[in-house]
Amino acid sequence: MTQAATLPAFAVAAVKKALHDIPMNATVGVQITDVGVGWATGEAPDTAPFRNHLGTIHAGVQFLLAEAVSGAAFAGAFAAQLAGAVPLIEKLETHYVNRAVGDLTARAEAADAAQVAAAHAEFAQDGRARLVINVTVQDGEAKDVMRAVAHWYLRARPQK
Repeated sequence: MTQAATLPAFAVAAVKKALHDIPMNATVGVQITDVGVGWATGEAPDTAPFRNHLGTIHAGVQFLLAEAVSGAAFAGAFAAQLAGAVPLIEKLETHYVNRAVGDLTARAEAADAAQVAAAHAEFAQDGRARLVINVTVQDGEAKDVMRAVAHWYLRARPQK
């Protein structure tokens, strides 16, 4: 997005906690470092148990980081609606572009504010919405190691 819209601190903390509480994220050390409206950043450490047969960071760690940071960006876009809705990832298209060496960082973001606004309008009208989030994962050498496109879906919880 061209402008990095921010969220209130309590919303940032809630999104981080939700993603840090996912056991697989905790296992590999995925951390969300910042969250805004339709964007997020995160990191994962380079640790020996999660290296592959080449001695570089396993693709699974990169995948978990990309999914988590895209989920944080999505949650940031819909922070006000999450109490009454269920977010689900539909697809994560990944492209591994380099070997990953050193600690990972990632940035996820919706293409632009108009895309987020259109998803909000769709949710307000239909009780469901989709939003595409782009992700770039970099390694400790600051080179891109993975690019991903996450397709997220939000649906309103049924009324009781």
